[in-house]
Amino acid sequence: MTEAVITSVLEEALRQASERIARKLTEGKRLTDTEVIILLLDQMNKRMEIMNESLNKRIDDTNKRIDDLRDDVKLLRQEMSSIKSDIINLLKERLTGTGGT
Repeated sequence: MTEAVITSVLEEALRQASERIARKLTEGKRLTDTEVIILLLDQMNKRMEIMNESLNKRIDDTNKRIDDLRDDVKLLRQEMSSIKSDIINLLKERLTGTGGT
């Protein structure tokens, strides 16, 4: 929880600093080395957010496929159990001679 709050505060500070630097750029003023680094950090942060969102989507998609496969396996097990029961019943009928043939 604390980490999330600190991260959001830092992101907001970086966003505000970047906006001030952008205004300075539009006014044609020269940037300091620190301001250039802040802009680079802001760009890196934005790219990391995009990558994080992309990874989360891929993980969610993979989890859905795993859930779908689990459901398929469950259905197959039920079908196999039913087939097994049918075979056992047929064998019992043949062994006891009640098969009707």
